[in-house]
Amino acid sequence: MTDKEKFAKIIRSITVPPLLVLLLLLILFFSKDTVFTNITELILSIFFLVLLPVAAYPLASIIPKYKDNVREGQRHLAFILSLAGYTLAVIYGFFAHINKGLLLIYLTYFISVIILTVFNKIIKIRASGHACSIMGPLILTVYFIGWKCVLPCIILFALIIWSSLILKRHTMKELIFGSSSAVISFVLSLLILLL
Repeated sequence: MTDKEKFAKIIRSITVPPLLVLLLLLILFFSKDTVFTNITELILSIFFLVLLPVAAYPLASIIPKYKDNVREGQRHLAFILSLAGYTLAVIYGFFAHINKGLLLIYLTYFISVIILTVFNKIIKIRASGHACSIMGPLILTVYFIGWKCVLPCIILFALIIWSSLILKRHTMKELIFGSSSAVISFVLSLLILLL
């Protein structure tokens, strides 16, 4: 492995989607009174958006169906558990009458997993879930924190795209479709909340 590949692997390791979601939630909890109204909403958000999807990684190594191909099992289970977590978040959000800021986050994640399903399973166009899961928190950070976050978010996103290409995890087309999924999800979520 070359030094460039090692650096790319480090970037991908420290920018895993659940970690970025967790950082987004914590930043918003401690800096924006308009998103969370109490600690319970933060804890439930971490459960729905972080812990459920992450549970795929240990589960894949103990569920017999996935033991033989753990990496593929992790990806499959992460998708299923993400869909479950995001769906539960939206259901909770509507029934608990949470504020629109938090509901925007939940809807963005929920719609993104629907769009990824359409791309990957129905249309059979491979869209990067990793790129989608990275673009989502970056867009939401800029939306809630402001334009001062644009440059750091662009730099971070460029590094993540570069690392994915260097490690041959995705093609540029897959990364574009994945990133676009997050953008479309965010816009649709805004429109839904404006209606």
